[in-house]
Amino acid sequence: MKEYDRVELIKDRAEYKKAGVKSGDKGVILGGERNGYVLVYFDGKIVQDENGVYCTTEIYVVVRAEDLKLLNEW
Repeated sequence: MKEYDRVELIKDRAEYKKAGVKSGDKGVILGGERNGYVLVYFDGKIVQDENGVYCTTEIYVVVRAEDLKLLNEW
């Protein structure tokens, strides 16, 4: 896997749950692998808050590379 590859999380772990992601969530790798881990920018939604301001719910999480599956969605 390399930077900007589209990936899917295939394993649940307590640290991922705490960060707000779960198995099946998809995202994009940012940067290269370091010590078996990669930074993944997980997809979110565009939502509008109570003041009418649009916000996004993307999440950045450091994930073990072994817990990711490479997708061919691009």
